[in-house]
Amino acid sequence: MKLGSRTWVRSLLLSCVAAGAMAGAAHAKEVKFKGEVYSPESGVICDKKAGFCADTEGLAVALTKMYLGEKAEKRLMDRIRPEPGVQNYDTRTFVLTNGVACDCNAKACKVSKHENKLDAAHTKALFGK
Repeated sequence: MKLGSRTWVRSLLLSCVAAGAMAGAAHAKEVKFKGEVYSPESGVICDKKAGFCADTEGLAVALTKMYLGEKAEKRLMDRIRPEPGVQNYDTRTFVLTNGVACDCNAKACKVSKHENKLDAAHTKALFGK
């Protein structure tokens, strides 16, 4: 059976949509952690109580606005904006209010900032490993 060019393009588009849906299926539902920490999508962790979201690069202002609102975005901007004569805020390492400490340089989350034990669930949600 020969496919016409329109049919072929339509089939290709449907295949791409299906592949995208399967890729997102691993994180189709929001993942909840202890406290007010959750992962709304793969590669993102948000902390409602602390008022920030982060991705694989660190604290993310745009994601904070998207998932937690404009007030949280403003508070985060105020927190990370460098003051004259003060060292810049490190946005690549952070501790969630549930105690988990994430380091985007190391691409890992630990059970706490005092323990070197990997937190597999948070690491997988944020870094996919």
